[in-house]
Amino acid sequence: MDFKKQTYAIQVSQFIRKMIQEGELKPGDPVKENDLASFLNISRAPIREALQILTQDGLIVSEPQKGKTIRVLSPKEIADGYTLTAILESEGILMSLSEWTEEDNKDLLNVLRKMEKKSKEAVDITELSELDELLHNMLLSHCTNDQLVENARRFSSNISKYLCREYWKKTFDPQCFYARHKLIVDTFFTKDSEKIKKVILAHYYEIAVAMSKLIEEK
Repeated sequence: MDFKKQTYAIQVSQFIRKMIQEGELKPGDPVKENDLASFLNISRAPIREALQILTQDGLIVSEPQKGKTIRVLSPKEIADGYTLTAILESEGILMSLSEWTEEDNKDLLNVLRKMEKKSKEAVDITELSELDELLHNMLLSHCTNDQLVENARRFSSNISKYLCREYWKKTFDPQCFYARHKLIVDTFFTKDSEKIKKVILAHYYEIAVAMSKLIEEK
């Protein structure tokens, strides 16, 4: 096995992810193997593998005549993605409620407090994105179904971190963003399965609605 080549492919996929996240590659933009190979000064083989990885992850699509482009999500696809995230995340949380310790609870509260502090000075919610990701990852940290966890986070990440980041960051102001996560944590501590599921489903539904409105207004 060519480990160096495989490493190149992973590094290239991370590089392209960063370009999407920073807006250098926008939804609908073409992604050309030759251009990337020239820019990175490497062969086309790892570029091709990287694009396959990103296609499998749902960030790139390939169409006849158009070639490979950054995926464009419709409001329905956003709603469907967040609904699936909500279902998977809520189920993963409920499957592992009994595994939580007092120390885990303290760690979760500590992340929430950091989010509260940062929300008071943040310009927009992108400044809270790392804490947002950490908090949701922690809620799933005791779930032993790796595929459930991977897919729950991937669908949400594709929308908020990459394909719709410009819309996502305008959905809520930082303090509202914090309040929404405080509600999740407060409800989580009740250990009431029905309440937890209801709050998680509502959380993602409201994001999808807010994003759809922003897209329609554009």
